Amino acid sequence: MAEGYRDLSDGRWGVENDDALIDGRLPATEIHIWQASLDGSSVPLQQFAALLSIDEQQRAQRFRFAQHHRRYVVSRGILRMLLGDYLKTSPAALEFCYGHNGKPALAIATAGLVFNVSHSEDLMLCAIARHCEVGIDLEFVRPVEHLDRLTQRFFSAREHAAIHQLSGEQQLQRFFQHWTCKEALLKAIGAQLTSLSTIEVGISDHTATVVSWGCATAQPVQQWSLQLFMPSSQTVAAVAVNAPARGCVFRLWPVDCL
Repeated sequence: MAEGYRDLSDGRWGVENDDALIDGRLPATEIHIWQASLDGSSVPLQQFAALLSIDEQQRAQRFRFAQHHRRYVVSRGILRMLLGDYLKTSPAALEFCYGHNGKPALAIATAGLVFNVSHSEDLMLCAIARHCEVGIDLEFVRPVEHLDRLTQRFFSAREHAAIHQLSGEQQLQRFFQHWTCKEALLKAIGAQLTSLSTIEVGISDHTATVVSWGCATAQPVQQWSLQLFMPSSQTVAAVAVNAPARGCVFRLWPVDCL
C-alpha cells in the first residue's frame, strides 16, 4: 500500500462528528478503516437490534452471555449503518450472503463495494473498499502459551527465527504482527485459518510484505499488499488487499451515532 506503519494508539483516528462522518465518497484508491467501541456506545441496544435481519436477531439470541449478545448486536448494527451510508440505502434493507467459509458480502454487489470486519474484546474494525478483495484482522497483544510450538506449526522457518530472536513484549508484538497479516490475507479470500502455514510474511521496520503463498490457497503475491497498524497501545492490526496502490483512511465511529 502507499502508506507506512501507522501507530494510532494516541487516538489519531480522524473525524468523530456527524458532519464529516461519511460523505459517501470512497475513491478507488482508498480503503476506509473504521474503529468502533462495542461496549462504549450510548445508543440503546434495541435501536441497533431494529436494524438486524431475522437471521441476525436469531443468532444474537443464541449467545449465552449478555456481553457477547450486546457486542454482536452493536457490531452488526454499526456495520449496517456504515454500508448503508456509503450506498445511500436503508441499513435495515441490506442483505448479506456468505461464502464457503462464512466470509460475508453484500448479496447484491453495488458499485463494487466490499468490506471485512474483525473484533477483539470490545473493539471492532471494519475495512471498506471498492473493486478488490480486502481482509482485516485485529488482535490484543497478550501472552501466548507454547509460542515456540505454535510458530513451528503455522510459520515458516524464517518467520519462526525472526520472532524468536526477540524477547518479551517485542516478541509478542512481532508474533501478532505476523499472525494478523496472515489472517487478513486469508479473510480477504475467504479461506480457513488452517491455511496459515501456506503463507510467509516478511516484516522489517513494521513494514509487511507477502513473501510466498502456496498450496491450495495459492495466490500471486505481487498482487497483494499489507499494512500493519496499532489501533491502540494494546492491539495490533493488519489490512490486506489485492490492489497495491491503496491508501488507508482511518476513521472513528462516534459512540452516540445512530
